[in-house]
Amino acid sequence: MPRTVLVCQHETCPKQGAAAVAQAFRNQAPKDVEVKSVGCLGQCGNGPMVLVLPEKIWYAQVTVGDVPQIVEQHLQGGKPVREKLYSKFHPHKQSRHIWLIAIGLVVGLLGLLLCLIASQTYYF
Repeated sequence: MPRTVLVCQHETCPKQGAAAVAQAFRNQAPKDVEVKSVGCLGQCGNGPMVLVLPEKIWYAQVTVGDVPQIVEQHLQGGKPVREKLYSKFHPHKQSRHIWLIAIGLVVGLLGLLLCLIASQTYYF
């Protein structure tokens, strides 16, 4: 499957500049990358939305200013632009670390609670 850049043109995305984003991709994308303006990508309110296929890399809130970096770093260099990734489909490692910290805190508090219970003197 050839590499394709889909740019949403449904409902809210055009109001957020999606037509200009699509045109910027057409002007800057490598010749072997097809750029298509498409209907709803199902992520309304997070646009302009851009989906790069076949990798299934989603970008959110893409501006014309973001296009050169996405073209150079991702379409030419093969490395997605982390700052623009749509977190619904590409959770940042930082958010995973937050969950690990939260789990660690819960486990630590449970351990402390067990220590407090174990240290109580019971009189029968």
